[in-house]
Amino acid sequence: MKFLHLILPLFFMLTTCTQLYNPTGSGAIPKTEQVEKILRSHVFMLAETIGERNHYHQEAYDRAAEYICKEFSSYGYTVDKQTYVLANDSDYRSAAGKTACNIEVRKPGTDPNAPWLIIGAHYDTRVGMKRWNVHGPVIEGKTGTPGANDNASGVAALLYVAKQLKNVPTRNGIIFVAYANEEAPFFQTDDMGSRRHARKVVQELGKNNIMGMFTLESMGIYSPRVNKKRRTAIAGSLVGILDRCDYVAFMSTFSGKAYSRECAETFASVSRFPVRSVVFGYLTRGIAWSDDWSYMKEDIPSFAITDTAYMRCDDYHETSDTADKLDYREFAEVCIGVDAMVRKLTGAPAPVTPTR
Repeated sequence: MKFLHLILPLFFMLTTCTQLYNPTGSGAIPKTEQVEKILRSHVFMLAETIGERNHYHQEAYDRAAEYICKEFSSYGYTVDKQTYVLANDSDYRSAAGKTACNIEVRKPGTDPNAPWLIIGAHYDTRVGMKRWNVHGPVIEGKTGTPGANDNASGVAALLYVAKQLKNVPTRNGIIFVAYANEEAPFFQTDDMGSRRHARKVVQELGKNNIMGMFTLESMGIYSPRVNKKRRTAIAGSLVGILDRCDYVAFMSTFSGKAYSRECAETFASVSRFPVRSVVFGYLTRGIAWSDDWSYMKEDIPSFAITDTAYMRCDDYHETSDTADKLDYREFAEVCIGVDAMVRKLTGAPAPVTPTR
């Protein structure tokens, strides 16, 4: 009986951690070719032309930041480069004391009293370490990842949505931000770019003036492939991160559950792509997906939109995470859905999307 008292609450918790939202809209199949071309261009530039980009490959890191700034500027945004200096932490090795840069642009809303929405994606890539799933130490000279899926895909999605919404009237203001230093050894430290941004924006706007945040993280994989990494993440199956590739996941901790599920329901109403809301309790540094963690720490509802990364694909944090591996048709359909979701959340006109 004592065993049942322990196992039944656990079973209930696990079975309520995930919810599938099947499409409820028209079911029309969007034409994706033009969006695929845009996304492919961004991913190939970041992952192939520029390549590994972090403080241990500073020239490439600077080129990536410049590319993102130029793209935002070309859409008509005013770019705010928010720099900060890294701590002199021995774990950072040669990156200690370097200057990092978040890249922010803002789209004001039509209602000055409406809360802001924050949409982000990190543009740095994983540096060489002993294994794909460790947080250190840094092995300088060891090749890291070109970061096509993690996270050129997220940056490409960020740029696409920002461009689509630039001249669309939205009730709520929207902050688009490309973050520095999501990857280890900076992950969940004060030198994580989103941690700096979350503190700054909450101090500026106040928590009550932020409706929520979501990060675009590893978004490009939607086809079956060998996956040995999943064997190291058994908990994923228990909470409903299914070993399939036919959905996009909205992943949050319990503090972001209501907001994540509201967004998932909205996404399902405007896209034919299945979406699964997955919720974790925040127990350790491993149980937080990405830059959403930084806003959770500031009591801002947050979640990550993701293809589930290593739960789905062995290229995660490997030199094999290259631009040719992404499924651009499905990726484009997800991005079209995110654009439509944001419009509905912020009271904007629905997009005119060509259909087949």
